Amino acid sequence: MQNFPLHTHNNELRFDGYADAKTMISSAIDKGFKTIGVTNHVIVNKVLDFDRNIEPMFFNNFKDATECYKRHIDILQNLKQEYNIDIKIGFECDFFSSLDWRNNFEKMIKELDVDYLIGSNHFLKSTDESFLCNIYHLKKIPNRPDEETIHQYTINHYKNIIECIKSGYFTFIAHLDYCTIFNLGVDERYDEYKHEIIETLIKTKTPIELNTSGYDRIDQPHPSPWMLETLAKSNLVPILISDDAHDPTRIGKYFDKAESLLAKLNYTNRFTLDMLKTKF
Repeated sequence: MQNFPLHTHNNELRFDGYADAKTMISSAIDKGFKTIGVTNHVIVNKVLDFDRNIEPMFFNNFKDATECYKRHIDILQNLKQEYNIDIKIGFECDFFSSLDWRNNFEKMIKELDVDYLIGSNHFLKSTDESFLCNIYHLKKIPNRPDEETIHQYTINHYKNIIECIKSGYFTFIAHLDYCTIFNLGVDERYDEYKHEIIETLIKTKTPIELNTSGYDRIDQPHPSPWMLETLAKSNLVPILISDDAHDPTRIGKYFDKAESLLAKLNYTNRFTLDMLKTKF
């Protein structure tokens, strides 16, 4: 079974985990893991005022974000001296497609000493990114868009994942169909975009995760088994198992179930630790 979790979160500083880094690392040790990756969120965009009022981990400028992320890295570097486990430092980064965002993101990442970056997308968005809303916060937003607009924003969500993959910024891509836990993007109208995501992954050979958090929410992982089956047939896209753990009880949760699914699909192209890298 895969012996490392690389997608975990904690509650240091402004982040959304439920335990501090020491507790998360200790849990990984107790469960026999030899390596743990800590990947709190990078979510920075000037159009995040609504989300920032709900979650302090959202930033609307790169200067403040960079200072926070550097402090986070310092905490983890110090913990490397305390624990007999290989601690990898990464970030789960929400990707936005505007040129301004890309330029600022590239500049920021060059200042951060990290082992890897996870690409992700938690947002519904308008095409020009003048509207952004974290999907988790959609029920709280005043003047919620009508259903046809939500449909268009969901298409943009999937298109953004495609651009995220094409960017080449990220070591692997997280929970490809994250929006399905909110019953968004689930019907056949969205299949063409899911197929385009698959085609882009195969063309670029970009690694992905099998995210086990979906087992508790919708009784299946991210991405859905049919997407995994299609990717397995290509044998070109490396895959790793992620727990997306926000608390210590979730570290390694459902890894055995995920391993069984990958074996059933004959998904043999597995991500290994020597594939960790950053573009910058």
